[in-house]
Amino acid sequence: MKLLTKTTLYFATLSLFLFFIMGIIFFQVLKNISLSELNREMAEIREAVDLQLDKEWATRPPRIIGIDSLTIQLVSASSTMEEKYGDTLMIDPESDQFKTYRYLEYFQKLEEGNVKVRIYKSTTPTDKLVEQVTLMMTMMVILFLSGVFFMNRFVFANLWKDFFEALEKLRKFDTVKEPVVLGDQDIEEFKELKAVLEKMTRRLSSDYKELREYTDHTTHELQTPLAVIKTKIELLLQSENLGPDEMQLIQSINTSVDHLSRLNSTLALITRIENQQFPEKNEIHLVRLVDHHLEMLQELIEIRNISVVRSYKDTHRTICMDQGLADVMITNLLKNAIVHNVDGGKITLDISSEAFTIGNEGPQLEFGEEELFRKFVRSRSNKGSFGLGLSLVKKICEAYGIGHSYSYVDNQHLFTFTLSC
Repeated sequence: MKLLTKTTLYFATLSLFLFFIMGIIFFQVLKNISLSELNREMAEIREAVDLQLDKEWATRPPRIIGIDSLTIQLVSASSTMEEKYGDTLMIDPESDQFKTYRYLEYFQKLEEGNVKVRIYKSTTPTDKLVEQVTLMMTMMVILFLSGVFFMNRFVFANLWKDFFEALEKLRKFDTVKEPVVLGDQDIEEFKELKAVLEKMTRRLSSDYKELREYTDHTTHELQTPLAVIKTKIELLLQSENLGPDEMQLIQSINTSVDHLSRLNSTLALITRIENQQFPEKNEIHLVRLVDHHLEMLQELIEIRNISVVRSYKDTHRTICMDQGLADVMITNLLKNAIVHNVDGGKITLDISSEAFTIGNEGPQLEFGEEELFRKFVRSRSNKGSFGLGLSLVKKICEAYGIGHSYSYVDNQHLFTFTLSC
């Protein structure tokens, strides 16, 4: 969830909660004020009722303006003589419906005896007034929240514009590796952020360039002496003055030089992939690519008596990547399936429109699955390997957004690659 959206949601939720609580309090206060005002009016009306009570109560109840209804009733001398206010339901003569009335009940002593007087006044006008005021306040709150919501988004977007600009430049920094340069800031916190980011990215860019130059120079400089050593070894091997022991030593040196040369080339290739030096993409026919490299490795497959089981569900599937890296990826996967297979085992190849899966038989891993694609991780039984093949495959997959996963099912090591393009 974006910062702006989350901030707005927090603000809206808190505001609605506060306004809900305040609305209940406001309604109750307004209701109590209206009832107090109604009680005051009825208390004033009581004085007018008392003035006419002696004269007319025996014949008929007095008619006084402001009273909706009035009842006068003789009571015994033992009745409780307390004044009280209350609410009740009565039928309205005009609408013939039950409505709420407020009443004032009190007792009066007359010559004829004690009487209980009830003055009734409808609460409908007061209730309507409370409802209208509450509705008006609710509408004002909704308009206020809407205004604040849109203003908050506008103000927030402007205040945090520099932050979003810095974030976008940091995203690009991951690909261009150039120092981030931000514009002038008028907010103190963003000024500090600007200084920290520019200093950090300058340092990272400088370190990256130095490391890249060091790696390029090192791998390049190693190629020449390795080539010279190999040439000299080949010349020595052609000499007739060497005995069997010397020939064996030179052959061992030659093997080590080959290993060192391959290691140097592989590390150089990994570095070039990490530096994104393969921008070109070609549409490559996957089935043809796999079959071509299977044919190239057929001799190794036959030596170990390994069978190949093909299951091509989509024979026209293509992938988009550099041709050279595609060759490296498929070659490493096939060599891995051959080297780590059992004699007389099998290699399974499955190509569908969604994924490419390659599997080989063999015992379980001697280490955790999470270490399988790390550099220099290898099986103890395979001392001739550098442990860089699957690490190189992982780097290629990450460069082209190809998902990769490993599983061990029914004595088979399965590598699945989710295809894009």
